[in-house]
Amino acid sequence: MLGVLWSEHCSYKSSKSLLRRLPSTGSAVLQGPGENAGAVEIGEGWAVVFKIESHNHPSAIEPYQGSATGVGGIIRDVIAMGARPIALLDSLRFGPLPDSARHFEGVVAGIGGYGNCIGIPTVGGEIYFEECYANNPLVNAMCVGLVRTDQLVRARAEGAGNSLLLVG
Repeated sequence: MLGVLWSEHCSYKSSKSLLRRLPSTGSAVLQGPGENAGAVEIGEGWAVVFKIESHNHPSAIEPYQGSATGVGGIIRDVIAMGARPIALLDSLRFGPLPDSARHFEGVVAGIGGYGNCIGIPTVGGEIYFEECYANNPLVNAMCVGLVRTDQLVRARAEGAGNSLLLVG
């Protein structure tokens, strides 16, 4: 379990210090880092909820499933905040074609396939092909959702009578 939690995929140990430099507070920020997803008030009682995740190594090993499970995770996190997912976006980096065609085609199919089958379209993205990504593609996906500000849900285990499950 320690190996899983210490992986870059789960802990962001090499990028956390860089991520902390990004702005995460403001008058419209309803939820910053530390929750399932971020939330920003957009007016008239509405908030946009968003989650971005990388699935680089899983997508390098199995492009379709690696990218699809990444999309599933970010959709789950947006729903966990009480929001309705409305769109997916992606930012992808691969080695030069034709050598990276299997990764490119599989990742794009996985992102679109997961979202489309549950009614969440991929509405935008960008892609770049460069030699430095030949052995390790970058697969970043984002899910955007909408929620009424008074219906935003946070992951808190509060109150008497809640069940606690011990697994393992």
